[in-house]
Amino acid sequence: SIPSHQAVSAMAPTKAADANLAPLLRYFVGIDLIVETKHGRSFRGALTSADGYMNLVLKRVDKKRRKEPPTVTTADDQEVFDWVHIRGPTIRYIVFGANIDIAGVIKAGKDRERAASDKYRRGIRKAPK
Repeated sequence: SIPSHQAVSAMAPTKAADANLAPLLRYFVGIDLIVETKHGRSFRGALTSADGYMNLVLKRVDKKRRKEPPTVTTADDQEVFDWVHIRGPTIRYIVFGANIDIAGVIKAGKDRERAASDKYRRGIRKAPK
């Protein structure tokens, strides 16, 4: 059990198609998360976009570098960026905040996509101005 946050592995997929996290990340746009890379860097920021290869773009990002062995963190170990692009293959794990209802966010995102698809099929579109 993870007391202060929810890790990606805590999400139990219901279908085989949902077993991969990459296509589900688009539902989490705007949500703050922490991404740790295989290189020991940790990025905390708001998800702006994600693609099928799990490439992520974060905004308002704090970057920390992991020290081996852990010692006192100095100002040199932390940087702040407006935008950061993280390549999918370099991601070790993604952590969502404790107050995020992962299943609820995914369900709401799928409902939005379904409603938009139905609206498009019925021909209800806004006229261009």
